Amino acid sequence: MKISSINGEFIPFEKNKEFKNVETKGFDDILKDFISDVNNELKNAGVAEEKLINGDVSNLEELMFQIEKADISLRLLTEIRNKALESYQEIMRMQV
Repeated sequence: MKISSINGEFIPFEKNKEFKNVETKGFDDILKDFISDVNNELKNAGVAEEKLINGDVSNLEELMFQIEKADISLRLLTEIRNKALESYQEIMRMQV
C-alpha cells in the first residue's frame, strides 16, 4: 500500500471562505425546525397508514420505512423533552 504525501493544498479552517458565510441558527430555531420535521414525518406516516389500510400498497418497504422513521423521530423528541424537563427540575432544586 502506497502512502502519498501532502501536496500543499491544505487550507486552514479560518481562511476557508466556504464557512465564512454560513448562517448560524440559535437553539430555539433548531428545535423549532426539528419539531416541524417530526410533525411532517408523522403526517407522512399517517398517509402511509391510510394507504396500508386501503390496500393501496405499491412498495411496502417504503411505507414501513416512513412509519418507523416517524416513530423513531417521535421517540427522540420525547426523550429530548424529558431531558429538558429533568434539567429544569434539577435547576429548580438548586439552593442559591
